[in-house]
Amino acid sequence: MSSITHLLIGIILIASLTSSQATVITVGQQGCDFYRIEAALDSAGPGDIIEVQSGEYYVNLNITVPLLVLRGKDTGNGRPVLRAGSSTADIEQSSNGMTEMVVKSGGTAIAIREFGCIIDGFDITGVTWPVPYGSGEHNDLIGNAAIRVYSDGNTISNNTFYGSDLTAIGLWNCSNNRIINNTIKDIPFGYAVELYNSHQNNIEGNKLIQNHWGIEMQRSDSNIIEGNEITDSINDAIKAMKCNFSIISGNTITGSGWESEFESNGKGIYLVGSMGLISNNLILSNRGYGIYIESIFWNNYPADESYENLIHRNKIRGNGKDGICLVKSWQNHLWDNNITANQGDGISLAFSHNNTVESSNISRNQHGILLHQSNYTEIANSTIMDEAKSGILLDQYCTGNTLATNIVSNSTEGINISGTSHGNTIFGNNLTSNVQPAWDEAANSWDKEGKGNYYGQMDCKDQDSNGICDSPYPIAGGSSVDRYPLVSWTRMQ
Repeated sequence: MSSITHLLIGIILIASLTSSQATVITVGQQGCDFYRIEAALDSAGPGDIIEVQSGEYYVNLNITVPLLVLRGKDTGNGRPVLRAGSSTADIEQSSNGMTEMVVKSGGTAIAIREFGCIIDGFDITGVTWPVPYGSGEHNDLIGNAAIRVYSDGNTISNNTFYGSDLTAIGLWNCSNNRIINNTIKDIPFGYAVELYNSHQNNIEGNKLIQNHWGIEMQRSDSNIIEGNEITDSINDAIKAMKCNFSIISGNTITGSGWESEFESNGKGIYLVGSMGLISNNLILSNRGYGIYIESIFWNNYPADESYENLIHRNKIRGNGKDGICLVKSWQNHLWDNNITANQGDGISLAFSHNNTVESSNISRNQHGILLHQSNYTEIANSTIMDEAKSGILLDQYCTGNTLATNIVSNSTEGINISGTSHGNTIFGNNLTSNVQPAWDEAANSWDKEGKGNYYGQMDCKDQDSNGICDSPYPIAGGSSVDRYPLVSWTRMQ
């Protein structure tokens, strides 16, 4: 059923429910309507509230009633605990010629199959491969999870997931769901949250602590991942594969990958064949890249491209590899990021063209910005300082790039253009206080429209007071010359 159809039905049901009081059904050990949640579900209708009191409940719930509220209530002995497994002896097992009934354990705690439901206020645990093996109902890519969502417009909020082996929350072919203010921790296999072919969902304000993977989305568009704390993921924190129009904003991502056996894991945010907004995140002390974006190629032809991503105002510090890395990715805009003290480069672009890097603050990396076989990129209005090697390095066949109005200082090299990179334009940059201000092994333009760069050279004379040194500045490494070196520097508009 489509999301629009669900919405229309929901409006009709809500309108009808406003004329009558929703029924509150209680579940608990004493003085309640039921002592089993399954029995309460069997009696519930659309819009009813099932209120579950303190206690531990073995469940494999299958919600087929729309607009149902399943709410935990602390009645003095803590929040109710939902443990994945059947509460009745409903599985036959034969051995030694005898038949007996056994309790099913593991599997999925809650499957939501109708729209507009709310799951709130539970501790959920015990999710593992079902025993007896094969007794679970889920055979799709996500498999068993604490809560499986197959429908639209649901809310999963204020729950704590712990003590499980498998994925906490899985969304499958659904949309417009909200996953908010949950705590998910210590999942050794699977994901804190996984989405497959699920669109326009919100994942907000959750705490994801030391899970095998943080959040993964596949073929899922227009989702919002905002304001989450993702800490000590064993592998990657956020991964999107073939997802467009994602918003990943305001998250704190720290400590990913340090327990992984694979060195390539530990990325803060990882986009594959995807496009979206990555904004205002704190990405700190992950083993791998802070942000890594790449396209998918088959036989040297693009299959799923990552392009037109806006990477804006992120703080990226102390990661084990590059702060931001683009591989075979186009037309991305990196703007106003703060990138500091990463063990790799601040920003690296490999085989990536037509990108812009603007108004960023980059310091204390290996190279500030490195381009490798990347063309037609603009690096402008950025401050790049205290790099171990080059402030900006164009390496191996880079052409058509523009480096303009940047401050590059206190590095071993200011700007280095090597490896037959040619046809690039460099002007309006402040290259003072570097051991080697500029290096160029090929033919590149170090001025534009009568404006070169500022090198802070002591022998500059300006007898006509036009702001240009009377003598050109030779660029070390080859035959390139800055014809109009600047007497002083102010950032050009």
